[in-house]
Amino acid sequence: MGLTVNGVVIAPEKVQDEMTRLRPEYEAYVRSNGGEPDEAQLREWAEEDVIEELLFRQEAAATQPVPSDERAQQFLDDYADLFKDVPQEERLARSKAALQQRRLMKELRKGVKQPGEAEVRAYYDAHPEAFMVPESLRLSHICRFVEPGNKADAFLELLRIKADVDGFRLNWVEAVETCSDAFARDHGMFDPVSRGDFPPEIEAKLFALKPGEVSDVVELGGRTLHLFKLLVKEPPQKLDLIDVQERVSEGLFEEACREALDAKFDALKASAVIQREA
Repeated sequence: MGLTVNGVVIAPEKVQDEMTRLRPEYEAYVRSNGGEPDEAQLREWAEEDVIEELLFRQEAAATQPVPSDERAQQFLDDYADLFKDVPQEERLARSKAALQQRRLMKELRKGVKQPGEAEVRAYYDAHPEAFMVPESLRLSHICRFVEPGNKADAFLELLRIKADVDGFRLNWVEAVETCSDAFARDHGMFDPVSRGDFPPEIEAKLFALKPGEVSDVVELGGRTLHLFKLLVKEPPQKLDLIDVQERVSEGLFEEACREALDAKFDALKASAVIQREA
C-alpha cells in the first residue's frame, strides 16, 4: 500500500520496520484485552506512527528556527550513537532537524499546566489501590551457593541445620554467621518479600510461615538454596499522600503532556493531505 503525506512518499519499508518494532507491544496489548492480533490492525497502528512522526518533523521544520552548524555539530558529538547509522553527509541536516523537534516538544510541554494540590489529592482519593503496599515479609536466611555437582550435598546440609535449629541444638544467629555463604554480603538479612515476588509455590511456603518459624529448603533460580526464618509479617497498608504526592504530580503532568501531544497530532492530521493507495 502506498502512503503519501503532504506530498512526501513514505517508503513501504518504513512502515514494515515500524510494524516489526510495534509487534511485541501490540500483541501483548491486544491479548491482555481479550482479543487476537490482527495484521491489518498492526499495519494501521504502524502507519499512524510514521504519519505522526513525519508531520511532527514537518511542523518543527516550519515553526522552529534552524540551529547553527556549531550547535548541530555539538549535538552530533553529544549523541553520536543516535546518528551512527546515518550517512556522514546527512548527519548535520539530521542533527538540525532533531534539534528543531526537541524545541517544538519543549514548547508543547511548557504549555501544559502543572497539576495543583487539589488535582493530586483527587487522584489519590480516586485510586486507593495504586497506593497500597502489599503484604510483605521480613526474613533472615541461610544461603548456600550451588552448582550441579554439589546441590545434593548442600541440600542435605541445610536439612541438618534446620533439624538442629528446630531441636534447639543450634542457635539461629550462630547458624547464619557460620553456615551462610552470603553472610559477608547481607549479614543474614534477605530483601523484603511481597506478594508476587516469587513463583506461587515458593510464595505459598514463605507466606505460610509463622513469626520465628524456619522454612524447608527453598531453591531460587537454580543457583542458591535457602533456609528462611520469618521475622515479621507486615500487613497491607496504604501509603500516605505526603509520601507519594511528588510521584502523583509527575505522573499527572506526563499524562497531560501525552494528551497535549495527541491533540497536536490530531490537529496536524486534520490539516494534512494524506493519500493511501492500494
